[in-house]
Amino acid sequence: MRGRRKRLLGGAALALTALLSASATSAASPANSAGTSAVTFFDDFSGDNLDRSKWKVLRTGENFGTVNNEQQAYVDSPETIYIDQNVAGASGGALALHPRYRPGFQAPDGRGYDFISGRVSTQDRFEFTYGRYEARIKLPENAGAAGLWPAWWSLGAKIDEGEPWPTNGEVDVMENVGEPWTSVALHGPEYHGDTPVNASQSFPGGDPGGWHTYRADWWNGGFTFFVDDRQIYRITKAEIERNGWTWVYDDPQYMILNFALGGTYPQGVNGVTQPYPGIPQSTVDKVASGSSRYLIDWVRVSQ
Repeated sequence: MRGRRKRLLGGAALALTALLSASATSAASPANSAGTSAVTFFDDFSGDNLDRSKWKVLRTGENFGTVNNEQQAYVDSPETIYIDQNVAGASGGALALHPRYRPGFQAPDGRGYDFISGRVSTQDRFEFTYGRYEARIKLPENAGAAGLWPAWWSLGAKIDEGEPWPTNGEVDVMENVGEPWTSVALHGPEYHGDTPVNASQSFPGGDPGGWHTYRADWWNGGFTFFVDDRQIYRITKAEIERNGWTWVYDDPQYMILNFALGGTYPQGVNGVTQPYPGIPQSTVDKVASGSSRYLIDWVRVSQ
């Protein structure tokens, strides 16, 4: 993901996460810490096709190379990125990011992949500083399958000005690696990859496959993360700086929705090495059958 590595939730990281999470949940937090007042971006995917005035489609081998040892190539194809107007529980249409098993696929840079998938962003279309950003999302059923890696996140727009990751700042609002939980995280200069600034949450019954709203409230003093209006994590600029780390979240960010497969983060969780890093054969079979897709009902930013 454009020079982006993922954390492995090791013991030290989890211990520090627990400390930060305890501070986060006990801190007083206003109901609307982002100070939102007006909707500045909204897409409910009500058209027949992706609105490319709002979303940029990314291609592996053209917009960036492979990172995290992920096993998919992102492509611009109606096979992997499309609007479905007949999704149960959606308010209208839904954006579908749908990975496919395509052994021997060759990306524009000549590299071969056995999976293709979809990634879209608001880069060069909509960038913002502070506010509330949220998306109503349906993950693959029963936590998908081990090694599937759908994500909803934002990235510092200064990357387009030559500011490298992670000094441009990354905010993970929702990630799932085929387990019965989702996670959030910040990645900055001294805290990235195996970042200690993260938290995870589980759903009652252990299945995140239903419709849920994942949200980040971003203000000039920190971030608060929610799932279905339930606060799951809060981290402040003051906490970051007390650790001697650099706060890099006072500049514009753009939003990203993508569906990765395998690689460093899933493998670090599930330990699978064959037939692909982080992807067992059972997941290959699910992707090959076309049964695993990531659905987004709407995306909204309020400032």
